[in-house]
Amino acid sequence: MKRACLLLLLLVACAPIKPTVTGPPVTETTEPARYAPRIDPAEFTSRVTNNYFTLTPGTKWTYQAQTEEGTERNEVIVLDETRLVMGVETVVVWDRVWLNDELIEETKDWYAQDTEGNVWYFGEDSQELLGGKVVNRAGSWEAGVDGAQPGIIMQAAPRVGMTYRQEYYEGQAEDMADVLALDETITVPYGTFSGCLKTRDYTPLEPGADEHKYYCPQVGNVALEVMVEDNQRVELIQVTTVTQASVKAEARAEPAPELKKDVTEEEAKAIALRRVPGRVTDVAIENKFGKPTYVVEIQADTGIETDVIIDIDTGEVLGVET
Repeated sequence: MKRACLLLLLLVACAPIKPTVTGPPVTETTEPARYAPRIDPAEFTSRVTNNYFTLTPGTKWTYQAQTEEGTERNEVIVLDETRLVMGVETVVVWDRVWLNDELIEETKDWYAQDTEGNVWYFGEDSQELLGGKVVNRAGSWEAGVDGAQPGIIMQAAPRVGMTYRQEYYEGQAEDMADVLALDETITVPYGTFSGCLKTRDYTPLEPGADEHKYYCPQVGNVALEVMVEDNQRVELIQVTTVTQASVKAEARAEPAPELKKDVTEEEAKAIALRRVPGRVTDVAIENKFGKPTYVVEIQADTGIETDVIIDIDTGEVLGVET
């Protein structure tokens, strides 16, 4: 999940997943590795018209959130582009995230709609950025490649109690969703909307990172996201229509360069664990002390969550934060 997108618990990861579509058959089992929906390209279109998730080229949704690091802005634009994935023509959606006006994430997502009206997610090309350079491509996946499988991002006829996979690339992208309600009313800066679909989105890869999403027909997409753990809100602030010419003007002429790393992530983990024994729970690349660094999050043996900050060039431990 995406997020690169704007983007969860293990509670149902091992429970049987109910078949929820009547279009292309879905093979569901209690064993995630055997999840394998049958995809017939003839039953799909890149024209996505689902009321809760409508992808009309030129539509742009802008979201905003206040985080511990500052103001985060997310722009999602439906491009007048398609991409062939598993033989299916998918529509391309460009998702970018800024933190305090610095671009930190950029993703191209691929969607298609089946003959029943279910919207399928076929993968993403995602990159995290720091200072205009790519620091991470984790989370990128393509259905049909390396065992990855597409999932359903939006049901044609959602019902309370539905559980479904939104994506599946083992160990990398395993987002799932439960339908919680069908008639929610919400208020965000862009307006007040009723008749909204509420889902719980989660992943076994990040236990405890659940979020509630509200999809409103008047918006044709998500209007509000709320993190369950801390109630942080990502709110829709604007919906506009842009020209493809303006989109092309915004796009980079050249791909962003890769950030040079003399110390690998695995080496950084080992260095951090020598300083603070425990279990690594996350690794990120952030600007600290005026330079790119690894921030290795450790659940210490003492029970204290600790960040070990490591120089990306030399491997020197620059600081330890609790």
